[in-house]
Amino acid sequence: MTVLRLGSLLFRFHPGALLITLLAIAVMVKLGFWQIDRGQEKQAIIDRYEASEQQFVLHADNIAQAAMRPDSEVRVTATLHPEYVFYIDNQIHQGRAGYHVLALATSTDLNPYLLPVNLGWIPGERSRAQLPNLSLPTEPVTVVGRVRLPAENPFMLGEQNFTEQPGWPLRIQYPELDKMAQALNLPLASFMVLQSPDAEFGYVREWPVVVMTPHRHYAYAVQWFGLALAALIIFFVASREKPAAKQEQE
Repeated sequence: MTVLRLGSLLFRFHPGALLITLLAIAVMVKLGFWQIDRGQEKQAIIDRYEASEQQFVLHADNIAQAAMRPDSEVRVTATLHPEYVFYIDNQIHQGRAGYHVLALATSTDLNPYLLPVNLGWIPGERSRAQLPNLSLPTEPVTVVGRVRLPAENPFMLGEQNFTEQPGWPLRIQYPELDKMAQALNLPLASFMVLQSPDAEFGYVREWPVVVMTPHRHYAYAVQWFGLALAALIIFFVASREKPAAKQEQE
């Protein structure tokens, strides 16, 4: 039992309770700083998005440069290939489940690269065994949108296998472009383009810059720090030794 005297106040700390309280406070403080870091990351994304106002024409010579400039706006005239379509699973729009349509586009300006283009959201069928039917234009279209780099460690239910599916189109959990290129032996660009809502072709396209605003992350950080402070105060109040005279009266 650890005893601490602060002026006229006497506190007796049980070692087990002290350890649990300190661990809980450490976890909550760590979560608070993590929320601050996430808020700063989201703010950096917003700043980068707002700074990428100048649109540049995409071609084979600057495709590597585009991969280094996420959220930049690009434009290219290309042909979409219905034989190379991926359905990104578990995409929700207005409470309804569906898919994002990721099509591969070719262009003489991009040769030999195939450009993955996210054309937007489509609703799923009643049965998951059936994939939605769609019709892509056969004529060249203007691909215009923002550069999006896939996450390095996306959350997935299991490892994806792109070669054991029965045929095209392929249902995928997440566009792991590097693995897709190796497994399918396709020269994919290392990024995808989110087709702009203003583009001439596409489906439901709502691309929020960030899902959660920086201010909400900072609000969560304040909550975690507040909980840590509350835990510390409650622990001291519970550990306070009552005066002997007051204990006898009770």
